Amino acid sequence: MKKLYERNAVLHSLVWLGIYLVLNTITDNIASSMNIGFNLVTAIPNLILAVVCFMYLKRTHISEDIGLSSKPTEKSSIMLYYVPLLILPFLNLIYGINSSLSATEITFMAIMYIGVGFMEEIIFRGLMFKALEKKWNHFLVVAFISFTFAIGHIISMVAVAQSGGDTILQIANAFVVGFMFMIVILASGNLSICIITHILYNFVANISMVGYTHIQIIILTIIITAFYLVYLILRGKNIKIFFSSNTISI
Repeated sequence: MKKLYERNAVLHSLVWLGIYLVLNTITDNIASSMNIGFNLVTAIPNLILAVVCFMYLKRTHISEDIGLSSKPTEKSSIMLYYVPLLILPFLNLIYGINSSLSATEITFMAIMYIGVGFMEEIIFRGLMFKALEKKWNHFLVVAFISFTFAIGHIISMVAVAQSGGDTILQIANAFVVGFMFMIVILASGNLSICIITHILYNFVANISMVGYTHIQIIILTIIITAFYLVYLILRGKNIKIFFSSNTISI
């Protein structure tokens, strides 16, 4: 796999994406056929995949290339200690906490979203981002990663029988949140904080009473993201460097 990363980084990221999608397709089908909550079936496999992926990235030192274990390239004070980013997961608590969840459900939910959050950040804003930034126009890379991450949430329509309208709102919200994660990567190179926030976001949303993505949540997320982007462009240096060193080939 390390040779594939060195030879074709884009294909390498797609291989990991394929493994992740196949695993979740299989476990989702098993959960449906056995009429068991999908968290109970998918949690452990996703955690195992995340552990295997983490060990592989550390052993091959790819983790340093994608910002997983390397030192952030911007001071925490300039990043406002990542507070704007960390606000996002807790917006859903506006609607309260689902007190009907059992301890077992919450535990398996937490396990699942640790695996899911880790893998999705590694694939999209880790491996895929680093592969594409060497080949594509940098504006296009940011838009493509954010859009691809968002459109992947269309699977919710099938997995949990979600309505088309709710799925559209979820895709829109995922695009904005994904764009916020891209801002953090561009400004600080810190993938770890994005992984932590992604895990928190999914977990908090699923223990809350939010039910579905609300327009109010999307608006608040857009406001926070826009503020953070403008602030980091003015105070930071890495975002400006990234877009000024554009790659024009595709």
